Amino acid sequence: MITVNLCGYDSMHKMAFNRSYPGGYEDYALLFIKTECFFEVNGKIKDFPPNTVMIYGVHSPVHYGCRNSHYNDDWIHFELHGEDANLLHELAIPVGRPFTLPFLGTLTDYVRLIVQEKLSAHSHSRQVTDSLMHALLYSLASQLQTVPDGNMNHKYYYPMNELRMEILNAPYQKWDTPRLAQRLHLSISHFQHLYKQFFGTTCIQDIIQARIKHAQLYLCISEMSISSLASFCGYDNELHFMRQFKKQTGMTPSQYRESHRRQGGERVSLY
Repeated sequence: MITVNLCGYDSMHKMAFNRSYPGGYEDYALLFIKTECFFEVNGKIKDFPPNTVMIYGVHSPVHYGCRNSHYNDDWIHFELHGEDANLLHELAIPVGRPFTLPFLGTLTDYVRLIVQEKLSAHSHSRQVTDSLMHALLYSLASQLQTVPDGNMNHKYYYPMNELRMEILNAPYQKWDTPRLAQRLHLSISHFQHLYKQFFGTTCIQDIIQARIKHAQLYLCISEMSISSLASFCGYDNELHFMRQFKKQTGMTPSQYRESHRRQGGERVSLY
């Protein structure tokens, strides 16, 4: 059994910070860091790029932070019980050592679902959270075992992956394909071709899906009006937002919120 004690999705710091807990935490701490960061490794401070993952063991010294004015991560504090006590070792997932992955998208999707489930009060919430944590850790292990494909050797892969992380981490910004292509000094058609080749989807579809996922979370945890939420997620037109939301989820934003409430979901006033 895996128990989630605390968790957060898309957490942000708007200034540099330096977090140090020499005595560590009472549980495991999993970090998915989407921006540049640093960790203390073997007594030395080392810088790491976006898409860095770290699992701190129980009572292990904690020291990490960010030198820049923007930091973004997902995080989970969890405990392993019974037959899952040695799960991290069995899956060969490093503990106490930061590592970087090409893409965090699927993993952070699991974190978002776990956060939503933790806010839910239905009778099987603990079992669902346990299942989601297993899925997350097995997915993480699979990514660690995957041999990088040929795309990663392409000169535009990492610049475009960094650009994609910007989009997924801040879907509410006014993203524009011509300007994105210009940032990499590519024609629009070449940019679109490479994006689809590298990530199996289009840039526009990534923007839409990231915005809808952003909206789903805040429909569950806030009292924000649909109009305010549309603007918050990057839409100039409320009707356009509602149409895209229904196309992606099969429900209107109001229906999605009501469905969450019927399942016993908690609401948090953020605004």
